[in-house]
Amino acid sequence: MNETLLKKNWWIRNLKWVIPLSLLMICIAFFFSMTGNATFRYGSVYLQPKLVNEAYDMASKNEMVTQKLGELSPYNFLRLIEGDVMYSNNDNVVDVTINLLGSKKKGKLDIVAHRNGKDWEYQKIIIRIKKPKKETIKIFEKK
Repeated sequence: MNETLLKKNWWIRNLKWVIPLSLLMICIAFFFSMTGNATFRYGSVYLQPKLVNEAYDMASKNEMVTQKLGELSPYNFLRLIEGDVMYSNNDNVVDVTINLLGSKKKGKLDIVAHRNGKDWEYQKIIIRIKKPKKETIKIFEKK
C-alpha cells in the first residue's frame, strides 16, 4: 500500500493546496487587470501618510471648516479609496481628493502637491461642499 502512495502523481498528492492557491492567483490577476494602476496610485499615497495627514490636520483646525462641516471624523484609508488620486509630471505632482465626514455635513478635501526631493510641497488645499449650495473653503494656496 505504501508503494501506491509513493507512486502517486505530484499533482494528486498536492491537490489540496494547489487548487486554492491557483484560484487565489486567478483572483489577484483579475483584480489587477480590472483596476489597472489605480491600486498602486492609492497604495503609494497610503504609504506616504504625511502628505494627506498634514493637509487633513490643517483642514480640521480651520475655523470655517468647523463652522460649515462640524468636527471632522478621523481620516482612514477607505476614505482615500472612495476619493481619487492622480499623478502627473513623472509622478512629481499629485492631485488627491478625499471624502470628508463632518458632524454636520460631508465635503471633499482636495490636495495638490509637488514633490520636493522626498517630501511633498503643498500647492493648494481646499474643501468643497455641495449641499445646500456649492461652496469652496481655501485652506492653503501657494502664490
